[in-house]
Amino acid sequence: MPASAAAPAPAVRLTGIGKAFGPAYAVKDVTLDIRQNEFFSILGPSGCGKTTLMRMITGFETPSEGTVELGGVHATGVPPHKRDLNMLFQSYALFPHLSVYDNVAFELKVRKHPRSAIPGAVRDALALVRLDGYGDRAVAGLSGGQKQRVAIARALIGRPSLLLLDEPLGALDQKLRAEMQLELKKLQREVGVTFVTVTHDQEEALTMSDRIAVMDGGRVLQVDTPEAIYERPATRFVADFIGTSTFLTGRLGTDGLAVAGLGTVPVPGHALPDGAQAHLAVRPENVTVARTADTLPPGGVALPATLQQTVYLGNATRYHLTLADGSELLAEAGGAGRAELPVGEQVWAGWDPERSRVLAE
Repeated sequence: MPASAAAPAPAVRLTGIGKAFGPAYAVKDVTLDIRQNEFFSILGPSGCGKTTLMRMITGFETPSEGTVELGGVHATGVPPHKRDLNMLFQSYALFPHLSVYDNVAFELKVRKHPRSAIPGAVRDALALVRLDGYGDRAVAGLSGGQKQRVAIARALIGRPSLLLLDEPLGALDQKLRAEMQLELKKLQREVGVTFVTVTHDQEEALTMSDRIAVMDGGRVLQVDTPEAIYERPATRFVADFIGTSTFLTGRLGTDGLAVAGLGTVPVPGHALPDGAQAHLAVRPENVTVARTADTLPPGGVALPATLQQTVYLGNATRYHLTLADGSELLAEAGGAGRAELPVGEQVWAGWDPERSRVLAE
């Protein structure tokens, strides 16, 4: 039988990467692979190290430790202009005194591209981002979304193997940002280039990404698909940062999680030992609120609670509840699942244990 073809080298391979500024590490011991032709997001709060990590991929920062490979080639000490990549900045970095055509063509002129081939390449790049006929327009007169498209066209015209995007939608209003999330994902599939975006916006990462790396404190806490990270977070931080969760804290036993003031709460399967301190994470959309315990779904958790506040969210209503131990629990319901309940009423809250998640303390 013929030997199977070797798997392609990852677009990016980081091995034990760290970056120290003086005695403090901005990034510590990061090892991950970014696959060819995937849309990959590095997600985390401000100051978590995600921008420093991106700058080590581009070559703008030199790692204090570890190695960088691009397309299977060692690149740790290679300067940015010799790496087969490009970068899209949040500010777009366009030249306001130049036309759309000249902004997009600038990349090829710097690279000494044959002069005769530039007009056709610019035309194709503008068509790719749906700006046909915009070449003669002044950049200063464009909308925010149009400026971003010009910046994308310029970044892709040289056909890099890797495009890095630094908070690419941060300068857009909410409606346009939602539209561009879908546009960027569609564009990435069309051009077949690996996109790596750095963002603090969870919705943006969940919407656009094939996989996400969640960072905090300079470390990568979890790398997985958007669905897996949302449904099966690896740590309390991930569960709290991605979407919304509420937590019950106690000690694990054979019957569930023993929580002071609440008793034993049933939990799903997990790998932690009996006697371990743990958190039980519950998403609001998985919690049902009812006036009586017998109207909750059978076989699940059922806890008495007091309704403290209701918040109308348009497509759903969020209920802020207080449990018997004084902890807060959030529930969310939409459509026919909404219950008209007065604030201060004694209610019952419940959920299927399999829709919760046990996390180490």
